[in-house]
Order: sequence, then structure tokens, then C-alpha cells
Amino acid sequence: MEILASQFRAARALLGKDQEVVAAWLGLDRREVSRWEAAKYKLFSSDAEDLQKAFEKNGIEFLSATGAHGAGVRWRKPGQKDRFRGAQFRAARAMANLAMRDLEAMFNVNRNFITRLETGLIGGLNLETLKRLEQAFTRLNIELTPESESWGAGVRWTVPDPFSQPATSGHQ
Repeated sequence: MEILASQFRAARALLGKDQEVVAAWLGLDRREVSRWEAAKYKLFSSDAEDLQKAFEKNGIEFLSATGAHGAGVRWRKPGQKDRFRGAQFRAARAMANLAMRDLEAMFNVNRNFITRLETGLIGGLNLETLKRLEQAFTRLNIELTPESESWGAGVRWTVPDPFSQPATSGHQ
């Protein structure tokens, strides 16, 4: 399976982990993870498999592109606590490789709202702003996938990933 750099970014964001934590899983330097996520370096198949296995061990499933959808990530099992889908929105933003200020400028969604939503520190939920954020990701060709009885929620491209190069060169 070929994993895209955007999938590694989204997987890390879905878990709420920083690059140092992910690097420690593999005994690497944080800069290597940063380069992989930026698609500056192509992963060798053994490194890619190790990284994929580390994410899978932590409950993430990588989704291959199909005829109808692009690649993505999701929780392997249903039932993850994600109040107001904050982790899912964080993963979508990471998949698109956007900073909060980028979303604010492009789609007029307040950065403070995004911060509170993604960190689960939101008291009241402004449904109009939430809808605007959902529409922003739809325009960016990112789908927030719902949880089912068999798997957890996640994110995926609605089309092949337009922003990233494959991060792996090997197969599973």
C-alpha cells in the first residue's frame, strides 16, 4: 500500500501527537518525520512499513484510494471520544497541510474557534461556524468520514490527493 505524506500528517493529527512522539516510536529524529510529512524525502519501504505499523498499533487505519474516494485515515475501532469531532477537524486540516491562520483567511473561520474545537475546549458550539468549516473542507476535497459499527471516524480525500507526493516507495 502506498501511503501519502498527507495521510501521515492526518494520522498524527487524529491521534493528537506531535512529531517528536512519532519520531520516538521509531527511534528517529523529529526532523525526519517532518521531512516525510512534507514529502521532501521519500520513505524507504522498511521505514514506511515501520511508521505505518506504529500508527496502526496506536489505533489508526490507513485507507487506500478507490475508484470513488481518495486515500485517508480513520480510527481502526469505533467509539473514540471526539467531542464535536475536534480530532477529525484537526486531521482534515493536517491532511490539507493548512495552518489555522490559513483556514481563517481562506474561509473566514475564526482561529480561536478552530483552536477551541480542535483541543476540545469549546463550551458552546456555533453551528453556523461549524457548517462553514465543514464546507471549507468539502471545497478542499476532504471528507470527514463518519463512524460505523465496524470502524471509527476519519478523513479522506474525495479525489486523489492534489497536495502531496507518495511518502512510500514500497508495498506491504
